[in-house]
Amino acid sequence: MANEAPENQTESNASGKPTESAPQERRRFFSEVFKQALTPIAAIIEKRVTPMTDALQGKSPFLDDDDFSDDALAPMEEQSPQPRVILRPPGAVPAGEFETVCSRCGMCAEACPVKCIHLDRHDMVAGGFPYIVPEVAPCAVCEDLSCMKACPSGALKLVDRLAIRIGLAEVNHTLCLRTNGEDCRLCLDACPIGEAAIVISNSSGRVIVKYNGCIGCGMCEQACPTQPSAIVINPRPDPTEPIVA
Repeated sequence: MANEAPENQTESNASGKPTESAPQERRRFFSEVFKQALTPIAAIIEKRVTPMTDALQGKSPFLDDDDFSDDALAPMEEQSPQPRVILRPPGAVPAGEFETVCSRCGMCAEACPVKCIHLDRHDMVAGGFPYIVPEVAPCAVCEDLSCMKACPSGALKLVDRLAIRIGLAEVNHTLCLRTNGEDCRLCLDACPIGEAAIVISNSSGRVIVKYNGCIGCGMCEQACPTQPSAIVINPRPDPTEPIVA
């Protein structure tokens, strides 16, 4: 009896090319079936694992590689407060001229010791020029007058403290606690100019703002306990008019 070929022996076909034995064909068949069965499972695993590996590498599954530029990774700027009215820093030249002269360099804001000067770099608030929001942070009328000295363009002129005219305080007597019988004088106590700017009327007992003395710093507005504030800073009717203490 002729010896049988081993089970895994490769035979040749008519063309002389080797052919696989039945067991080899079965192994290849099951291998292909196994690969096809694993393909969707591998896709699911990759879909779940990739975000985790990206997170470990500092990537976000919601951003493309282009989103990781220096600008995208830069710290978010503090949101600029929305002003009720536009009030420029102390020493500002008249409106119109101010917007022409100011370079929006931000040096006045950097120099301010109480950080009351805001500057929106995206030009969405106050035209991108420096401004003050008294209810957020009023001007402290610092002894050094730092913002005026820091301005390189001349948009802020160095003037005497009593000649500053950021705006003018106005009292809403409907809201004012003192007008309504309470012994409140917080706005007077907060004023850095004192009786030259704000007093209590001897006749009516009401808070009276002196037009020629108020510099519009906003210290009174921030100190007022009512909501909304009973005393607010508004632009002066004629900001070019000199103030006489």
